[in-house]
This record gives sequence, structure tokens and C-alpha cells, in this order.
Amino acid sequence: MSIVTESKFKQSSVEQIKESVPRQRLLCHCLKVTHEVVRQCITDTSAESVHEVMRGCGAGKGCTACHCRIKDLLAGSCDDCGQSKRRCLCTVQAG
Repeated sequence: MSIVTESKFKQSSVEQIKESVPRQRLLCHCLKVTHEVVRQCITDTSAESVHEVMRGCGAGKGCTACHCRIKDLLAGSCDDCGQSKRRCLCTVQAG
């Protein structure tokens, strides 16, 4: 088990939203991190793995249930349907 060091990504925006964001907008419920913060972290830090996102903004450090959602964001979106490329069925239906 590795230890994740303190976040390089600014946590101030996370602290401000802890009580004001509806639960469904949170990607990481344990640490109250939104989808938008994780997307920004991926963009700003060029994260390519869940571990890099964990280091960048803290999402995923708790119970790890959000790791699949982080992987979806890392994979990007399908140009045709907008779903995560990990979950997209466009190529299956076309083939």
C-alpha cells in the first residue's frame, strides 16, 4: 500500500463547496470533490491515472468507490454519444 502525499492541486475550491453542492454532483463523496474539480485537476496536472488524480486533488483517497468514475473521466468522452469511452457502446452497435 502506498501513501499519497499532500495534494498539489489547490483544495480551497473543495473546501468552499463542502456544504453547498448537491450530493449527486460529487464524484468523490468521502472527500466532497466534484466532477468539475477532478476534470480541472486532470487538465491542469495532465493526470493519466487514478493515482495521479489522487495526488492532484484528493479524490479517491477515501473508500475508493469513485475510482471507476475517475477512470471514466480519464478515458474521455465518445464524440458520437458523449458517454465515457470506457462505457460507450457505439463501436459495438456499429460493428
